[in-house]
Amino acid sequence: MGKIILSQATKAILDAMVVQINNSAATFKPFAVNLTEKEKEGGRSMAEGREGYVRLVSAIANQNPNSLSRADNPADLVSLLNYYSNLAADIQATYSLLEILEETQLGAACDIMKLTDRYVNNLQIDRGNNAALDIAMREVDEWNKRFANTGATAAKKAAEANKENSENTEEQ
Repeated sequence: MGKIILSQATKAILDAMVVQINNSAATFKPFAVNLTEKEKEGGRSMAEGREGYVRLVSAIANQNPNSLSRADNPADLVSLLNYYSNLAADIQATYSLLEILEETQLGAACDIMKLTDRYVNNLQIDRGNNAALDIAMREVDEWNKRFANTGATAAKKAAEANKENSENTEEQ
């Protein structure tokens, strides 16, 4: 597999994005709410699948405003539903940006590890001829003892355990 990151956004572009995102958050801040855990758990919200129900009730209320209490205005529900939809569009745009950024960061992380592995292999070859390099590489050796292939090792152990369990089951 070749390099994933073929061109990098400049620091200035990334910094400008941070400023834009922070400005967007600051612009919305006066309208944002901060729910308590009790409000999040105890409040009745328009859960998934309920929007159709709410829109139906809204349409009926708008056709029959005299059947509501005098304090209720069906336009209030219409307004909140429109606001909810507009917020959903903002959330989707944010998700799209988040996905782009996360995938790009993952691509950079993959490229980083490919280069690191290549560098370590080259440094390991030369360490026998260079005492200072050998001493410096001891810290890399310690990292490898603690962390190298922990995911692959764990997966291999799990596969071996599953194989043993299935063999034991077959024997019984």
